[in-house]
Amino acid sequence: MRSEVDLTVFQLFMPFGAVIRENKNWLVLAAAIFIMSALLVYNLALSGRDTLGQYFDLQSEQLQELLNLILNAPPFIAALMIFINNFISLAQMLFFGALAGVSPLLTLALNGALLGFTSAAASASGVALVPLLTLGILPHGIFELPAFILCGALGLKFGYHCVASPLPGMSRLQSFKYIWKEAISVLPVVVLLLLAAAFIEILITPQLLAMFTDTI
Repeated sequence: MRSEVDLTVFQLFMPFGAVIRENKNWLVLAAAIFIMSALLVYNLALSGRDTLGQYFDLQSEQLQELLNLILNAPPFIAALMIFINNFISLAQMLFFGALAGVSPLLTLALNGALLGFTSAAASASGVALVPLLTLGILPHGIFELPAFILCGALGLKFGYHCVASPLPGMSRLQSFKYIWKEAISVLPVVVLLLLAAAFIEILITPQLLAMFTDTI
């Protein structure tokens, strides 16, 4: 569907709100992939699938090693490390989406699956899941997840309209240029969201988790 925005040769950015409105179906699809992957793996992990547990245990160990490296750095540097790591991941998901949408699809599914497995492991250990998610993920997640879903949605759109079916009235190359303009239009907002999430994750989330563990 063509944008309602009147584009000119000289217009570099589209209005952020217009991009969101035009891509609401892609946003719903990206969120659904993430949530369904989380729920599926959560239930599989609780049912005791050993192979699944071995895979995500390895992923968790690698993430813990990265987290330990970050936490040993000064807070400002640690926040920047988290921001850079997340930005690279989201940029790859977004711009590699043109390769049939494989990168955003896998990234959305794997991150949802990792959340589902981590939640199942915490639940199986007797940890109160709702307070843990509320204090450990929600404070920075309200900034990070929208950026993640937005990049995933546009990455999926890249894949579909650059490979399977171009946008109405456009060639595949024109579709690529059009979605590219959408992507760079939302990139400043994505950067701000990731920066906010990174500093909250370093400065606030550990304090909230400490309060939670003190009550256990």
